[in-house]
Amino acid sequence: MSLEGGTFNCFCRMNARAEKSLEMFSGGEAAQVSDELNALGAEVVDIFYAQVFAPGEYATEAAVCAAFSEILLRHWNLCCLITYLRGEDGRLHESAMHSHPHMDESNGRRVGQRLAEFVEVSGRECHVWLDEAEAGDAATDEARALFAETGIKAGFALPITARGAVIGALVAVSSHPERLRAADRGLHFIAAPLVIALGNARRAAAMKEQREQIEQLVEELRERGGALEEANLELQRVARYRSLFLARMSHELRTPLTAILGFSEILLEHENLTPKQQSFCEKIQNSGLKLKSSLKQLVDLSRLEAGQAELFLHEFYVREMLRETCGAVARLAEKKDVTLDCTTAPDCGTVVSDEGKLRQVLYNFFAHAIGRSPEGATVHVYAFKRTPSELCIEISDEGEPLADAAHIFDAVEMDAPNENGTNMNELGLVIAQRLVAVLDGRVTLDTAAPRGLTVRLELPAYPTKE
Repeated sequence: MSLEGGTFNCFCRMNARAEKSLEMFSGGEAAQVSDELNALGAEVVDIFYAQVFAPGEYATEAAVCAAFSEILLRHWNLCCLITYLRGEDGRLHESAMHSHPHMDESNGRRVGQRLAEFVEVSGRECHVWLDEAEAGDAATDEARALFAETGIKAGFALPITARGAVIGALVAVSSHPERLRAADRGLHFIAAPLVIALGNARRAAAMKEQREQIEQLVEELRERGGALEEANLELQRVARYRSLFLARMSHELRTPLTAILGFSEILLEHENLTPKQQSFCEKIQNSGLKLKSSLKQLVDLSRLEAGQAELFLHEFYVREMLRETCGAVARLAEKKDVTLDCTTAPDCGTVVSDEGKLRQVLYNFFAHAIGRSPEGATVHVYAFKRTPSELCIEISDEGEPLADAAHIFDAVEMDAPNENGTNMNELGLVIAQRLVAVLDGRVTLDTAAPRGLTVRLELPAYPTKE
């Protein structure tokens, strides 16, 4: 706590004012007053010292007021001492009260509140002495009547100021006016140190509360961190089991699926089948191919989510890669009666990338464009180099405008599929978009045209990362 400098500088200034006031006295009286103030100052310094170096002492406003009240009671045997501090609403509110057992606290509080209200309004000291005849206004007469009603003979209210503004009031009341008169200099002397000590107590209480809140937050963060760590481990375990399940499922299903596809191909190519039998075999073959593609997509997505995608970079010709990919979707385009127009700019040349993953990306986007297009439509593919280090591939279809292009790559319903859920074409888009990110590229969508969708792939022509 950095209270020492401000506290003791203020205390020194008060001592200077007290010494100046001693000039009004002479001889033995001045010496007696000086001894009283010196003794009072020593006790005040003890309180400040305890607040700075023994934070557990005088840590509450009540304890501070009690300590100062005990000092005044020891020196002048006062009946009641009340401290008021200005609140956030700008009014003076009771901060602490200390009184003799024989003093009725409710009466002391009523009288103290009246005196504090006078200080709050006027900003001046207020004295009420029932043993002296005073001519005053209605307010003064009302205050004297309240004193007479409560049996209190004298009251004194001292404004406490800081930077020219009243920040509090020190009120002392007594059934013995002579004691209060004798304590006048001590009350003036002790008012400012009392406010400083109360401020220290408030600051200490606020710091303690903040420290407790911080400790509580740290404990909550520690608990939540532990819970998050456990949840993360559980997610990793589930992801590992899912990957193992998909790998095992893929292996178990691909073995009989390969046999089904092989025998269906043998029947179609080497057996004399009736038209009906040939139709059945073609359905078996088409369904098997779809199932094989779906299994591959599920396994690919699982590997991407697990961060197991590896790049195999080599140099290849863009034109050849596009021609072979278009050939891979030719049967699908023929079934939909869609024409696939693939054009490559002369400057495309070669690129260095993972050709297998790029083929998979293009296959999925080609299949999506063909699936969106109506019969007789054309899907346009154009590849060019925007810069020597950037390859762009645009895929344009003539399908219906997208209702919400922002969520085309969101697979939010894959874990709980339903009749409106993610189909395998959409799953292929999710995989393609993630593969493009693995290749350090990006996908943009152009929906400005009244009909159709243009997908633009922007890929590095050469590796950009080590």
